[in-house]
Amino acid sequence: MEIAKDIILRMAQGDQSAFETMFRRFYPKVHRFVSLLLKNREDTNDVCQIIFIKVWNKREKFIRIRDFDAYLFILTKYTVINYLSTQRSIPLDIDNLANLYANTSSPYDDVVAKDTQVLIDMVVENMPPQRQAVYRMSREQHLTNEEIAACLGIQKKTVENHLNLALKEIKKTLYLMVFIVWHWV
Repeated sequence: MEIAKDIILRMAQGDQSAFETMFRRFYPKVHRFVSLLLKNREDTNDVCQIIFIKVWNKREKFIRIRDFDAYLFILTKYTVINYLSTQRSIPLDIDNLANLYANTSSPYDDVVAKDTQVLIDMVVENMPPQRQAVYRMSREQHLTNEEIAACLGIQKKTVENHLNLALKEIKKTLYLMVFIVWHWV
C-alpha cells in the first residue's frame, strides 16, 4: 500500500487534509495489525490513536522518508512493544508460546499457536546438529546447562552460546512472520 509523495510532502508541511487522506488509507491496516497483536479492542484503539498522534507530531520528518509503509510498520511495531511494556509485563517465552493461546476459546488462536509451534519446530530442525541437540535437551528434556554440557562432553559456556544462538534464530523467524503479516493485513 503506497501513498503518493505529494500527500506525504503536504502532510509534512502541516496540511490536515493530506493527513486525513493518509489516515483513511492506513488506519484499517494499522488497526488490523495491532488487533492481531493485542487481541483487546480498547488497547488496540488506544495504540492506534498513539500511532497516528506520533505520525502527526513527527510529520516534518516525512520529507526524508522513502517508504512510508515501512516507516509506519516500524512505528507500529515499537509502539505496540512500548505500550505492552508500560501496561503489563509480557515476556516473550517462545518455549511456552503455544501454551499462551491454550486457555482461549477461539479456534483461530489455537491454529495460530499450533502454526507458531510448527514454525519453531522447523527452525530447530534446520539448526546445526549440536545446537539442535542443546536446544532440545534444554527445552524438551528440561536439562540444566550443566547437565547438557556433561551429556555432550562440552563446556557449559558452549551450551549457553548454542542456546543463545538458537533463541535468536527462533525470535528472528517469529519477527519475520510478524513483518509478513503486516504486509498481508
